[in-house]
Amino acid sequence: MSFNTDYQRSKLLNRYYEKVGMAAAGQGACPHFTMFVAGFGLVDESDPENPKLQDIPPDLKEIPREFYRDTLEAQYSDGSTLCRCEIPVGAVETPQRYNMIGILDQDDELVAVCLTLPDWVTPTEADRAFPVLTFPLEDPDPDGDGTTEGGNSVGGGN
Repeated sequence: MSFNTDYQRSKLLNRYYEKVGMAAAGQGACPHFTMFVAGFGLVDESDPENPKLQDIPPDLKEIPREFYRDTLEAQYSDGSTLCRCEIPVGAVETPQRYNMIGILDQDDELVAVCLTLPDWVTPTEADRAFPVLTFPLEDPDPDGDGTTEGGNSVGGGN
């Protein structure tokens, strides 16, 4: 699922969906987010005062200008997975410009990408990013009347 604003974008890549589909057929495991990579790209800075995020290609294989890689923490709640990605103090020797976080699975393959407007990581400061990836869940009671589309109660009972 994609999430887009003028200043932030995230996308689960085709590779993620292919792996989920294969796992459903008993051909491999579902991807789980294990690592993140930080880099820079997919931003149009032809007007430096108004950078514009570009679309994330669904078949992207690597993060451009990668400068850091580490494990991440992920938590799922209500259709979204929040990833905690930290670049600690001293992780870079010189300031690095960045705006991309790539999420890798257990096979070290890129399965999701998050973009923001450009920022800097410096040797003397830690940086924390919290990319969110959404998994759209259908509302069982879209009209709010306490029943599903077929008229069945959403309460569960007997």
